[in-house]
Amino acid sequence: MSNVATAAPPRLDVNAKQKVEYCIPLWLRDEQIKAATARIKLRISAGTVTSDPIALVCYGPSLNDTWEQIKDFKYVMSCSGAHKFLVERGIIPTWHVEVDPRAHKTLLIGTPQQETEYLIASTCHAAVFNLLEGHNVKLWHVFDGAEDALRTLPPNEWALTGGASVGLRTMTIARFLGFTNQHIFGMDGCAGASGKHAAAHPAQPKHHYIVEFPENSGQMWETTPSMLEVARGTWHELNQMPDVRATFYGHGLVQAMADHYVPKPVGKGKALIGYSKPELISSDYQRLNERLHVDNLAYGVGGGRHAPMVLKLVEQLKTQSVLDYGCGKGYLAKAIPFPIWEYDPAIPGKTEQPRAADLVVCTDVLEHIEPELIRNVLFDLKRCVKQVGFFVIHTGPAQKTLADGRNAHLLQRDKKWWQKKLQAYFKIGQIIDKSPELYVVVGPMKGSHGNS
Repeated sequence: MSNVATAAPPRLDVNAKQKVEYCIPLWLRDEQIKAATARIKLRISAGTVTSDPIALVCYGPSLNDTWEQIKDFKYVMSCSGAHKFLVERGIIPTWHVEVDPRAHKTLLIGTPQQETEYLIASTCHAAVFNLLEGHNVKLWHVFDGAEDALRTLPPNEWALTGGASVGLRTMTIARFLGFTNQHIFGMDGCAGASGKHAAAHPAQPKHHYIVEFPENSGQMWETTPSMLEVARGTWHELNQMPDVRATFYGHGLVQAMADHYVPKPVGKGKALIGYSKPELISSDYQRLNERLHVDNLAYGVGGGRHAPMVLKLVEQLKTQSVLDYGCGKGYLAKAIPFPIWEYDPAIPGKTEQPRAADLVVCTDVLEHIEPELIRNVLFDLKRCVKQVGFFVIHTGPAQKTLADGRNAHLLQRDKKWWQKKLQAYFKIGQIIDKSPELYVVVGPMKGSHGNS
């Protein structure tokens, strides 16, 4: 008999936020997002609200005790290893969700099914997309409120919230598809008889901890910091979806927490489960402008004539943070003695939506915007202007014509019209009428969301 005493597992505080790190470097995540966005053509779309029940199936150990009840559901959404687990038992998921960026997820998916629609996050590893080649795959993006993340999100594509695990994401995605009557299997937040998952897992945590819940009850659960943080986050995600009725199946830490959960819905207008960035230019019009830049060498070369005014503003602001928004062929940058940022959706290499800058220059641009998208462009300009915006707007027709026969100035409006439009997004400092051009200096208007 050994005389070595076995140390008790470390104990976690159920009320304390757990320190959890992302599982791959952020640069690698971002590169995977770019690759997936370019590779996958279909996108997730919002559904109509329905009270039809849906089974959301996670891969926790209690799934071994409850899986047969899933046969009663018409709609089934699996995640992680629950896909392979269910398929091996003759249950074909209607949808399957993945968000983990690592290659081992292919082992948990198993054999893809023709009947299943695969809702795969753009963060996922190329190996997952290789496995699902030829199947019904729709892409979505993980919502990140950081400016750079929102800036690089492709227009008209959905970024969804949902917490720190694929299990929590299934709840949000199911609601995004319209399901408010959610039945959740295998979301345990703790280990069980089969370990920390319902069956084999290639990335089983090597260390375990214990947590007491309910407090002072003596009921202990074997878990990990990441599993505990996900369990704690379950209720935050449900609070974001006050119309969702969630029923938890099986025995585990999350199910125990569910018995004590008191909904705390967020205030009206504050809940967010999905964000889609409006487009700034249609694809057809982008191609027309690209063609005009090639066919007409004089198109997009006027930026340099505004360099003296820009340099004067730079001196007044004591900054070299300058963005040329709609830079054309880049002649303003050529006339400035220091580097500036440039953005133009019709110029290869300058199409990435720009970062904000102290001084935003937008000359001979706004009159070219598609009328139905002018609000989107002004809202984006509002995002970009940190201190001052300098706009030059032509109010009459252009001398150039698009390939489809339209005048290149799609918006031919007078000073009164532009003043009303701009003041919904900016604090207007000055408008100088040098007919047919308006010279406009604006500043940020705090708290306005621009709705004119």
